[in-house]
Amino acid sequence: MAETKAKTTKKAEKKEEKVKLNPKVWEVPYNADLVAQVLYIYNSNARKGGAVVKDRSEVSGGGRKPWRQKGTGRARVGSSRSPIWIGGGVTFGNSGEKNWNKKINKKMARKATCIMLSSRLREKALEFFNETKKEAKKIREEVSKTASSVLVITDNEDLEKMIRNVNGVSLITPQKVNAKHLVANRMIYVDNNIIENLEKRLTNDK
Repeated sequence: MAETKAKTTKKAEKKEEKVKLNPKVWEVPYNADLVAQVLYIYNSNARKGGAVVKDRSEVSGGGRKPWRQKGTGRARVGSSRSPIWIGGGVTFGNSGEKNWNKKINKKMARKATCIMLSSRLREKALEFFNETKKEAKKIREEVSKTASSVLVITDNEDLEKMIRNVNGVSLITPQKVNAKHLVANRMIYVDNNIIENLEKRLTNDK
């Protein structure tokens, strides 16, 4: 097992506590192609196909033939709803019924999450903490100083109540965190008490 240091604060004394980490989760080499593929699927699944245009049967007007078939010298036309006319219908336009959902392989999703956790740890953009009021206060101060987006991974309800109303802080449980959450936030805080559950979920081969 690999080891890293989590900073914990007790009164005026600062201590560093060693935390055992599974290298299969925290020491994974960066794979840009895999991360990009997984993020593309997440973004696609969040997309809503709301764009709608009218085809020639839905455009109003155009019931009367604009001019007679012969003798005018102009091209023959049957309706002003023709797609080649301004204000006419759109050929093969969006109907609003397109489904953007894509299936994501569970192993790929878990691997991408491990890659981003490892990457954030190497970049020193990820810290571990103990679920105390002092640690919660530290996170609040960090956000106010940097004015950046912060993600806190915890399942502690009391801690959630202390920091959930802070602007710029997002909270998520170890069961739901994924690569998209880790990419979208500049700083990650991981509760020491959820490390085991997080590693168990991400190393599950099923």
